[in-house]
Amino acid sequence: MLESSNGKCSNASSHNVCATSTRQTIRAIAVSAPDYIRGTKSRKALNSPDPVSLFNACRCAANAAVRGDGAWGESNWAQTGKKLRNNFLLMYSLDDMHLLKDLLQSEQPNIVFIGAMTLCMPGAIECAKLVRETLGGYTLIVLGGRHINETIFLTEENQRFRSSVMHHTASPGRLIRDGKIPPLFDIIISGEAELLIKRVGELVTQASQQPAPYIAEHLDRRIAGRWIIDFPHLDKTLVSAGTPLKHDELPSVVETFGITASFEVFGGRMTSHVFSDTGPGCVYDCVFCSERRSVTGNIQEIKSAAGRLYKQFRATVNTVRQHHPYKKASAFVEDSIFLSGSQNAISQLCCLLEQQPLDIIFGGQFTIDQIINKSGIIKRLAQNGLTYVFIGLETLEPIEIGGLSKDLGSKKDTWENRFIQVLNILKDNGISCGCALLFGLGETHTSRKKLVTRLTLSKRDIGQPILISANWAVRHPLRNDDESDSEDFLRWGTPEGELLECFHSFGEASLEYPLPNVAPPTVTEVREVLHLLKEFEAIRV
Repeated sequence: MLESSNGKCSNASSHNVCATSTRQTIRAIAVSAPDYIRGTKSRKALNSPDPVSLFNACRCAANAAVRGDGAWGESNWAQTGKKLRNNFLLMYSLDDMHLLKDLLQSEQPNIVFIGAMTLCMPGAIECAKLVRETLGGYTLIVLGGRHINETIFLTEENQRFRSSVMHHTASPGRLIRDGKIPPLFDIIISGEAELLIKRVGELVTQASQQPAPYIAEHLDRRIAGRWIIDFPHLDKTLVSAGTPLKHDELPSVVETFGITASFEVFGGRMTSHVFSDTGPGCVYDCVFCSERRSVTGNIQEIKSAAGRLYKQFRATVNTVRQHHPYKKASAFVEDSIFLSGSQNAISQLCCLLEQQPLDIIFGGQFTIDQIINKSGIIKRLAQNGLTYVFIGLETLEPIEIGGLSKDLGSKKDTWENRFIQVLNILKDNGISCGCALLFGLGETHTSRKKLVTRLTLSKRDIGQPILISANWAVRHPLRNDDESDSEDFLRWGTPEGELLECFHSFGEASLEYPLPNVAPPTVTEVREVLHLLKEFEAIRV
């Protein structure tokens, strides 16, 4: 529903009054859709309490609101700290729907932003249904997120025309047009949406009736970023001109939203999520990975990346000092690979930290061979605050799963031996190690058990790794334009049952969507893995 400049409408019955107002005020909420039909995340599964992707996507709009700038400066986001964060909701399962209903009733939003990964699409639909049931048809529902990026894309990035737009079978815009899902989503956004979201809100304030047609008519394709915006009700799609998004000029998420997390690996320090913004995915191209280079794209703006990261570290220190004066600062760099693995960029960051030291410790993700080949730069990073490294181990036998793009040192030594070498390098530099395991890549169940058992022995003997994050590989659309791929991803990833309970201890996992040509997991297999993970966790270091 829309809101007049005099105040928010109190209930859905006020729609007609609101629609005739000459000027609307933004009242927005942003929701990360749930990916499970029921239940709560186990404390054993690594997860953040923050909807980090939503913060990134909405940073320009939220920053304008906090600064009192323009239409967003008059919105319900024109608050700081917890009051701003209260308009953002991270959902896990349908058990959280009451939280969304409470938020809808308290804020009476005229814009609802919904973010969705692939497993979240059934949840996104349920969220949109609740919006319509609670507020009626005048609330603008905007859908975005990784699933949209993977299902609405250009056949050629440089051919930025509507005729070049490709809709995967699972594209929500296509599903609406084909009548396979209700017409709940007014706008669907694929790509770099930071400035686009800000502008969408501004145009809502100018629309006298339903905002979607007005936005479709007045949106400027020159808004920076590589984006596609789809209006399925109008059967209209706009493609940006491709003006580069200048990440150096984007506002700080840390300064805008503050910090509430505190990761145990950083000893109780307040922890921010920071990014170098060197690309939306990984520099490697492992075939099973949804963040692989061939899907997400290449490195961008690497020359200024170290400066961006240092500024975020500094913002973290300042924000913690201001809002948590009795705590110290830490940060986890959420890049798929720390500064995309660039030796020059990492050296530049070290120089900045050496020239202008900050009271901060931090962690990030590296590959096995990067640590071995760049042990000198790892040591230098440790001297400047690196205390935690997260590694994607996946398997002990890469050949069993068809190989790994990042397995660069296979001719020198085995993957397993190099991993043990890495653990010792990190330990010698006072750096703790965490590992991401990924089952369901085509390995045998015997291999899975061997992997966890080997890590348990290593933890007992070396004191590393200190923790494990376990996932079960999930199929994603990955911009596959093969029309024989008819999967629409509209089923819940794991239905009610024993396996659902087991998967609450994992990160991403699914029964319904195993990788192609890979058998889905069984309850017995998953329970045996969980038992071994429990033995690992029981060891104290």
